[in-house]
Amino acid sequence: MALTLGRAAWERAVLLAVSFEVLKVVSSHFVFPPLSSAILWLPAGLTLAFLLRSPTRMWPALLAAVFAAELGSVLSQGLPWGLAATWGLGNVLRTWLGAALMRRLLGGIVRFHRVRDVTGLLVLGAVVGALPSATLGALGATRWLGSASFASEWIVWWLSDALGTVLVAPLLLTWWPVARATSPPRRLVESVFMIAVVALVGVLVFSVEDTTGSAALSTTLPYAAFPLVIAAALRLGPRGAASASAVMSAVAVEYTRLDIGPFGALSVSASERVLSVQVFMSVLSLTALTVAAVVAERRRAEAAQRVLATVGGVLAESPEWSVTLPRVARLLVPELATGVAIWLQNADGVVERVAAAGWTPAREVGLRGRFPPLPAQASDWTGPEGSGVLVPLRVRGQVVGALAVAMDLEGTGRRRREHVLADDVARRCAMALENARLLEEAREAVAVREDFIAVAAHELRTPLATLTLRVQGLMALLRGGTENGFLLERLEAIARQSRRLTRLVENVLDVGLFKAGGLELRREWVDLTALVEDVLERSMEEATRAGTPLRLTATAQRVRGWLDPGRVEQALSNLVSNAIKFGAGGEVDVSLSQVGGRARLVVTDRGIGVPPEAVERIFGPFERAVSTQEYGGLGMGLYLTRRIAEAHGGSVQVSSTRGAGASFVLELPVEPSLPLLNEDPARQPRAGA
Repeated sequence: MALTLGRAAWERAVLLAVSFEVLKVVSSHFVFPPLSSAILWLPAGLTLAFLLRSPTRMWPALLAAVFAAELGSVLSQGLPWGLAATWGLGNVLRTWLGAALMRRLLGGIVRFHRVRDVTGLLVLGAVVGALPSATLGALGATRWLGSASFASEWIVWWLSDALGTVLVAPLLLTWWPVARATSPPRRLVESVFMIAVVALVGVLVFSVEDTTGSAALSTTLPYAAFPLVIAAALRLGPRGAASASAVMSAVAVEYTRLDIGPFGALSVSASERVLSVQVFMSVLSLTALTVAAVVAERRRAEAAQRVLATVGGVLAESPEWSVTLPRVARLLVPELATGVAIWLQNADGVVERVAAAGWTPAREVGLRGRFPPLPAQASDWTGPEGSGVLVPLRVRGQVVGALAVAMDLEGTGRRRREHVLADDVARRCAMALENARLLEEAREAVAVREDFIAVAAHELRTPLATLTLRVQGLMALLRGGTENGFLLERLEAIARQSRRLTRLVENVLDVGLFKAGGLELRREWVDLTALVEDVLERSMEEATRAGTPLRLTATAQRVRGWLDPGRVEQALSNLVSNAIKFGAGGEVDVSLSQVGGRARLVVTDRGIGVPPEAVERIFGPFERAVSTQEYGGLGMGLYLTRRIAEAHGGSVQVSSTRGAGASFVLELPVEPSLPLLNEDPARQPRAGA
C-alpha cells in the first residue's frame, strides 16, 4: 500500500510539473515591459488547487515538483541560479501557505458552495498566500535583473499571483473531481451556449479599438461583461461562475496585451494598465463566485428542509423502524451527505448496524476509537474517505443507538451546519423509535386485555348456562300454582338478565373470533322475511319496556337468501336493539325489500342520532358515540354487525341527523357467489332448491 501511495503521489507530481510549465508559457505572453512579472500568473491557482485536492501525505512530492519546475524553467532561460532558487522557493511558500491555511480554517473540500469558501480563497489563498512569492519575486528581480523599484515589482507580483489564484483555482476546484452523475443533455447544452455567449460578449466589449475619445466609454464599457457572468453563476452554479469568469478574463487580458479595448488603449503607463485589468478581473471573478456561493447555500438549505420534511413523512408512515430507517439513510445520500449509517443496541446490549447508505469500510475506519461504545454526545470523526459527524440516538434520555453522517470533508474544522443536520435527523429517528416502542407497548396491552376478556368470557359462560338452566327449572315448577306469580315475576327478571349477560359474553367471544380471522359461515337457504319477523317478535318485550313501538314494512314477495341464519339473526338483533336503546321512546321502523340480487334491511329510529364525527367510528370494536354514563353497553354490536355483513359479501351503512334519529341500512346478497369457499359441498345450493 505504501508503495502504491508513493507512486500515485509522484505521478501526480509529474502531472503538476508539466501543467506548471504549460501555464507558465501561457502566462509569459502577458508580460508588460519594463515589468518582469506577468499580468496574470496562472500557475499560482494551479498549484493551490493541486494541493487542496490531494492528501497531505502527497504535499512534499507536489511541492518538490513545483520547485523543480520553476528552477528548471528559469535556468533554461540562462538566468542565475540564485534567481531561479529564489523564485522557486517563492512559488513553494505561496502554494504551501495558501493551501495550509485554507485546509486548516475552512475545514473541508472547497467547492465554493459556501460564501466562506470564496472569502477563504480571497483572503487566505490569494492575499496572504501571495505574500512570500511577491516578496521573493520582487527581491530576485531587483537583485539579479536590475529592476529599479522593489515596490512596483512587489505590487505587480502580488496582484499577478493573487489574480492567478482567484481565476484558475476556482476553475480547477469546481471541476475536479468531475461528478459521477452525468448532467442531462439540456443542462449541458445550456452550459455550452452560455459560455459561448460570454465569450462573444467579451470579444465585443474588449475588441473596441478606439476608446480614447470617450472617457465615459472606456471606464464603463467593461461593466457590460458583468450581467452574463452573473447569469452564468445563477444558472450554472460555482462551475458556471468560475468558467465564465475565466473566459471573460482571458478575453480581457488578450486584447489588453494587444493594446486594444478599454484597458489596452488607456493613455497611462503599462503598470497602470496592468493594475486596471487585474482589478477588473478580480472583482468580476469574486463577484460571480460570491453570487454562486450564496445561491448554492440557499439551494442546499432548501434541499435540507425538503429532505428533512420527507424524512419526517417516511418515519411517520410506519412504526416498523426496520423499514423506515433504511429509507431515511437512502434519502440523505447523496442529497445531503456522502454516507450514512445507523446503529441500535438490541435487548442483549449488542450494537448492530440496522441501516446504511453510501457507507464503506474505509468510512467506518474513521470511527475506530470513538465508537463503540455508544457516544454520549456529538463528535467529529475523520477517516480515509473524508470525515463526518457521529451523534447519539436518545430515547427518554437514554442512548439507544448512534447515527454517523459522512460529509465529503477533510480535516475537522467547524461543522456547525453538519452538526445541526445530524442532530435533527437523529432526533427524528429517536422519536420514531420511541413511537414504535409505545405502539408496541399499546399492542401488547391490547393483546393482554383481549386475552383477559376472552378468558373471562369463557369462564363466565359455564356458570351463566348453569344459572339459566336452574332458573328455567324453577320457573317450570312454579308455573302450576296461582300463588307463585310474585316468584315467577322475579325469576323472569333473573332469566332476562341472564340472557342479556349471555349475549354480552357471546359478543365478546365473537369479537375475538373476528379479530383472529376465524369466522366460518354456515350457509343455508334462509327465509329472511320470517327471520326478521322472528327477531322483532323476540324484541317486542324489550321495546315495550322502553316504550318504543316496532313497525315492520316488508314487500309482498318473501325474501330468501343463501346465508348463515345464526349470524344474520345476530346482526339484525344488534340493529334492532341499538334502535330501541337510542330511540328515545320514538317509533322504530324496520323495512325489508329486495333490490336486484341483494336484500336490503333498513332500521330507522327517531332518537338522539349519531354525530357526524362518529359515523365511521361507531363501527369499531368497543367504540361508542355517547358517554357510558348515559347509555350502557360495551360498544360491540355495530362492529359485529358490519363484520357479519362483510363476511357475507354485504355492507352496513348509517345516515343520521343529530337529534333526529338514525337510519341503518344492512345489505346482504341473496344469491350464492360461486365458488363458495369453506362450505360443505352437501350444503351447496342445487338447481330448483
